[in-house]
Amino acid sequence: MKIQLLYKACLLGAVTLALSGCASQLPESIRGDGSTLTTYDQVQAASEEKIGEQVRWGGVIAEVRNRENASELEIVGFRTRSFGRPEVNDNSYGRFRVIISGFVDPEVYSKGRIITVLGTYTGMESGTIGEYNFDFPVIRATGTELWREPQPSANDWRYDVYSPRYRWYMYGAGPYRVHPYYYPYTPVMQPAPRRRATQRSEPQPTQQQPTQQQRNDRQSRPPREATRPERVEIE
Repeated sequence: MKIQLLYKACLLGAVTLALSGCASQLPESIRGDGSTLTTYDQVQAASEEKIGEQVRWGGVIAEVRNRENASELEIVGFRTRSFGRPEVNDNSYGRFRVIISGFVDPEVYSKGRIITVLGTYTGMESGTIGEYNFDFPVIRATGTELWREPQPSANDWRYDVYSPRYRWYMYGAGPYRVHPYYYPYTPVMQPAPRRRATQRSEPQPTQQQPTQQQRNDRQSRPPREATRPERVEIE
């Protein structure tokens, strides 16, 4: 019995530490008070029952509309990571609208920016996406976090082919042993230099001088008579 209680206490402590660690990774603007958060799917399943509950949703800004006393953002929703940043891919769970008190500059909250919103779910609002009718969950924002695209650093091990953490065991050794998922560097192999072909002079045939006997034989030969084809005279 004591062992079971000790095991449950250790498990509860580990879960608490994990949750506190995840919460500490969140930016302060969207950290919240630690209350239970409602997901997008839960709102879609019971839209009336979830009114007034706290949510933390993220995505990409699709449209900005400035009203007289507030601004409205239309956001394409994506699942968020443990530190609050949306994981943008081809799997969007839907769209939602965010009401922010006051004025927000459209050049800052511009189309395509990645954002995470903390707020209270207030209900559904009918609208259109193009010509398609869509019911948007509406959030009254209490905090927002705009994310920037990470810039590659010169000291980042993912971009350093000579770093031991960059290398992979299937790609040999040395600087050409790189991880297949990070391969910004392609070694260029220089071709081996060609050897110049040496010009070899072919041996010239040696001309032998005729002997005295050959000279005498040539002189004793009768001159050849020039032979001409016969011509037929036509009168």
